[in-house]
Parts: sequence; C-alpha cells; structure tokens
Amino acid sequence: MTDLLEVIFWLSILLFLHSYFFYPISLILIHFFIRRKSIASNDSYLPMVSSITSVYNEASVIQKKIETLLSSNYPKNKLTIYIGSDASSDESNEVIAELAKDNPQIKFFPYTERRGKSSVINDLMKEAFLSNPKAPNHIVLFTDANVMLQENTIFNLCQHYIDPSISLVDSCIVPIGIKDDGISRSEKAYMNYEIFIKHKESSIWGNMMGAFGGCFTIRSTEVVDVPPNFIVDDFFLSMIVLEKNKKSINDLKAICTEGIPNILPEEFKRKVRISSGNYQNLVRFRKFLYSPPFSRWYCFVSHKVLRWIGPFILIAALGSCLLLSLSHKYVYQVISWILCFIVIGIPSIDLILQKNNLHVKPIRNVRYFISMNIALLKGFFIYLKGIRKSSWEPPKRSL
Repeated sequence: MTDLLEVIFWLSILLFLHSYFFYPISLILIHFFIRRKSIASNDSYLPMVSSITSVYNEASVIQKKIETLLSSNYPKNKLTIYIGSDASSDESNEVIAELAKDNPQIKFFPYTERRGKSSVINDLMKEAFLSNPKAPNHIVLFTDANVMLQENTIFNLCQHYIDPSISLVDSCIVPIGIKDDGISRSEKAYMNYEIFIKHKESSIWGNMMGAFGGCFTIRSTEVVDVPPNFIVDDFFLSMIVLEKNKKSINDLKAICTEGIPNILPEEFKRKVRISSGNYQNLVRFRKFLYSPPFSRWYCFVSHKVLRWIGPFILIAALGSCLLLSLSHKYVYQVISWILCFIVIGIPSIDLILQKNNLHVKPIRNVRYFISMNIALLKGFFIYLKGIRKSSWEPPKRSL
C-alpha cells in the first residue's frame, strides 16, 4: 500500500510540474530546432472582414469599443461591424443604435430574448454570411465589447491569411488598469505567461491551444455554429480549426487592450463559469487525447487537460502525502506540512495582509493560483449537473 501511495504522490507532483513548468521549458528547447515554415505576409492582401460582437449591459465601454473599430486603418469598404445585444437592460442599445445611424458599417441587432453569447454570435454569423458568403478571403473577427483594438490590429491579423494553411489568427491582449490592492497584477502575470506559451505553440507547430476570446479571427470557411449551451465559445471555435488540420497562430503585433479584473470574488465567479465550459470542450474534443498528430496531442494534454484536472492532481498529491505521513516517514510529514501551508496558510496570510492594506505580490499570486484551482473544481461539479444556457453576468473590470 505504501508503494502505491508513493507512486500516486510523485506521479501527481510530476504531472503538476509538467503542465506549469516543464512544458513551457520544453517549448523553449523545441523552438531552437523546430519552427513552423510560414509564407511571408503581404501588405496588399486585404480580405473581407466581418466583425462579430455580442453585447450584454456594456454601456460603459461599448461606444469606445465601436470607435476603435471605426478608427481602424483597415479599408472601410472591406469591414462590416455586426453587433448583437443579448436583451441588454442598460443603455447599451441606445448607444449602439445612435452610432449605427451615422455609420453604415454598423449592423445592429437588438435581440429581445436573453439567450447567451453563443446564440447571439451564431445569429450574427448568419447575418454576416447573407451579405458575404463563406469564402477563403472572407475573415470573421470575434471581439468582445471591453477589448479595445489599435488602428492596425485588424490589418495585422488579416495579413496572415495569404497562407492557405492558416485558419485562425489570435491577437496579443495587453492588460490595463493594473492596481496593487487586488488581483490584477496576478491576472496580468498569468495572461503574459499564457501569451508566451501560445506564441511558442504557434511558432513551432501552428497548434495554438485556444485563442484569447477578446479578439481573434477565423477564416469564414472554417466557422461553425457554437452549441447554444457552450460557455467557452472561443476555445470551441479554436479547436474546430485544429480538428480540420488547419493552423492556428498568434500575432504579437496585433495588439489590443483590456481592463482586467481586480476583485478576487468577481474573477472567481468568471473562472468558475469558464471552468465548467472547459469540461464541455474536453468531452467534445476528447479524440484529441488519442488521435494524431503527436504535436497536437502534446499541446492539448500539457497545456489544457492537465490544468483542467489540476485540482484533482493536487488533491491526490496532498491526500497520498498525508497518508504516507502516518507511516512515520519523516520526509512525507515535512512535505505534508509544506503543502498544507501553501494551500491554507499562505492564502490566509494574504487575506489578513490585504485587510490591513498590505500587498505582497508572491503571496497574492499563491492565493490567486489556489483560488483559480478551487474555481476549476467548482466548475467541474457545475458541468456534472448539466449546463443548459450560456448567459452570464459580465464581471467588473478595470477600465
């Protein structure tokens, strides 16, 4: 029994370390030897673009959002802006309708029934394809209301589509509104870490594991309807591209800005919602676990699956270590105390420090990390209960 517990403990530690540490290191090493061959971008390649945005109670940001789209240096005759309101109850509809009066680029659809983002973007895509049917030179831009584009963002995203093997291009989202009193610095560190990994996956194989949903593009021929109850629509659409053996890449020059959360309870709720959607995608794309190519399998398991089951890995590690400590093995007794301190002690210390207006970044990062794993665990049980709709309340973010 002791031998089995030791195997469980050390295997759990190894899997956890692989996902967060060994995998990124392996990408750095592989990048020295393998780099995706790419066709040189062409400044004169300007495909048609349909911008898709689902809005629910975004009155505080939607005017600025639309203005960043209208001020893009992309040719106006090749950019159409489709906006759907998911039964917004604030002033979002009035703001959008007023802007649409003077800008024929904007096509506004104020839906009266609250259905969720997936249903709204599905309807907007249908409207877009009525005007511009699916074609290799028709690109769909998915972008959230709170993500602001620079004037050359759309151009930088679209120039890659001269390469017929590429079907998805993701932007580089720069977080703004960073503060010391909450979790925004921890969230920024996590986003930068994710961008680094996704860019390496992109540069090596073109197997980027999911676009940042705030701003990304897909060749219209690869776009499909998102299941109405699916929560993480951006990951679903990204995986569809890889399922069709097309390339998915990231462009660090296609810059957007986004105000990020600073209040832990708000971000916890968002992570719970995303986590439940992650398990939807895990079941939908489970064949990636056993089907070629190996590069896709390696990225999917290392970058996503091991993280999604991370709470269970941590529980297995802690549980087996506590049982081993009962066998009077001193090393496991020490490790048990260390793990308990990390999981319970450090978050408690950070909470006390925060209440006294003291903010220690490493301690805050640990609390943030533990909270996000608890969110994954809670999201798993929500998934088991069944997810019937994708509607949700947008979190409070820094502007």
